Amino acid sequence: MDDVDIHLVRRAKRGEIDAFETIVRNYQDFVYRTAYGVTQHHSDAKDVAQETFVKVFLSVKNLKEERTFPTWIARITARTALDWIEKHRHIPQSNVALERLASNKNESQAADARIDLQRGMNSLSPEHRMVLVLRDIQGFEYEDISNILEIPIGTVRSRIHNARLQLRRELLSSEGG
Repeated sequence: MDDVDIHLVRRAKRGEIDAFETIVRNYQDFVYRTAYGVTQHHSDAKDVAQETFVKVFLSVKNLKEERTFPTWIARITARTALDWIEKHRHIPQSNVALERLASNKNESQAADARIDLQRGMNSLSPEHRMVLVLRDIQGFEYEDISNILEIPIGTVRSRIHNARLQLRRELLSSEGG
């Protein structure tokens, strides 16, 4: 985090709405990508992102160290996304868009690979999706993921390893099938 971001967080902690709006603009893609990585559904990820920013707005004044803001917002996003999955587990995820894309013969191999990857990610548990998103998409270090998810670093390593193995099996089976 640079000094400008730290200053924004300090201003937001004081209740300055324009500073918070800037934080939202600066972090909205990060929050959405993290939420989408877990939910694997656009509208759910938008809802999780919105809920995350409400939580951040209500609790930013309690943040002790401004430099920890990226990890702190990642933790809120992770918890919110996992809670969302838990609350909405009974609602079947629609793969209509995926099926439509898969049936279109004009789609490129890159689109097919994205579809396979999304299906593979959907096959993972929310906990496994979360560690992969935080590590491989958002680029957090193992220790940061441990802090974000509040789990031991050994559990982080194990989940990442197992998630990658499962994802690899899913992707290989989709190639062969």
